[in-house]
Amino acid sequence: MPSATTLAAQARGYAKAARTLEDENNLKNARELYLKAAKLYNDASKISTDKTDTNTQRDLAEHLLNKAQSLKRTSVHQSGSGVSSRDGGGGSETDESSLSKDDLILKEIPNIGFDDIGGLESVKEEIKKAIIYPFTHKDLYKMYGQKAGEGILLYGPPGCGKTMMAKAAAKECGADFISVKTSSIVSKWVGASEKNVKQVFETARQSEKSIVFFDEIDSIAGRRSESEDYAKRVVNELLAQMDGVDTADDELLILAATNEPWAIDPALRRPGRFSKLVYIPEPDLDARAAIFKINMKGRPIADDVNVNRLAEITESYSGADISAICKEAADIPLGEALRGGEARKIEERDFVKVLKGRKPSILSWYVEARKEVKKSGEEAVFDGIVKSRVD
Repeated sequence: MPSATTLAAQARGYAKAARTLEDENNLKNARELYLKAAKLYNDASKISTDKTDTNTQRDLAEHLLNKAQSLKRTSVHQSGSGVSSRDGGGGSETDESSLSKDDLILKEIPNIGFDDIGGLESVKEEIKKAIIYPFTHKDLYKMYGQKAGEGILLYGPPGCGKTMMAKAAAKECGADFISVKTSSIVSKWVGASEKNVKQVFETARQSEKSIVFFDEIDSIAGRRSESEDYAKRVVNELLAQMDGVDTADDELLILAATNEPWAIDPALRRPGRFSKLVYIPEPDLDARAAIFKINMKGRPIADDVNVNRLAEITESYSGADISAICKEAADIPLGEALRGGEARKIEERDFVKVLKGRKPSILSWYVEARKEVKKSGEEAVFDGIVKSRVD
């Protein structure tokens, strides 16, 4: 099997060729090459041993996937009148506008488990009960008349590992992880968005065992009372598909994540759908220490850097905050070396300097979240937000 470096190099070649074709307005072939490049970057991310490279390759895969999607829509728009005149109606436009499986999802077998995530033990146990045990102890669930596999909604502040928790759950139960970018679902063509939702579930059923993960689900599952007609139809299709999941036959679980749980249509949170809500808070002390260690891996760290001390002084910081802190701390000696200074290791004073100018990013989220939860009257439902000590 080719190495991650080889796959990434191939991906760069395809992406470069795609850009050339796009400049020549050869959108169909450009889109095909963007999709090939996205797949290669995604494959590279699965086998890369470098954390930074893995994240970069996944980001590039997502970017190129979105690029391919936008080219398809552009191509459909340019050829729409011609298609319509050939068939005498608008049916072909709807067919053209629905996206392929490659446009909608990135399918992978995660390489991160709960042992790789420090801290948050109570959260991990709650996720095991809600997600993993229904897969691994299906006979027990059946014996006690418990329906396994009802949807799980992960909610909490941004940058705190909801996606990572979902991937870890997929690995723990040996399932394919089907990540749905919800921005790819929505289409301006009548009926296409609903068809895209259906496509996701049909793809999931083709796997022996799978977890479907909708990130930022609030973007397609808003309250119907406050939505346009097309958005209502998407929610209705999502409801119909979730009601059609029979875990006695379908080896799949539905997960979703959101930073705005109060914005999701209440019908999606009823039994049989996203009936279990799991609050993913900001990382605790152990989790922060683990995140620091992960982000320091592969970087020259001086002996005076005390990870536990850094974890103690970053209470209320998100995982994304800590990742950014490590990057900015590394930039300090890097900048010195680029200006002609002697290359040195990253010292604790570099981290301290960064922290003096950086506050937790999630503070403003909690202020807004508490306001919205109170406005919705669902304080008891989203008690994780209400009871949080972050302010």
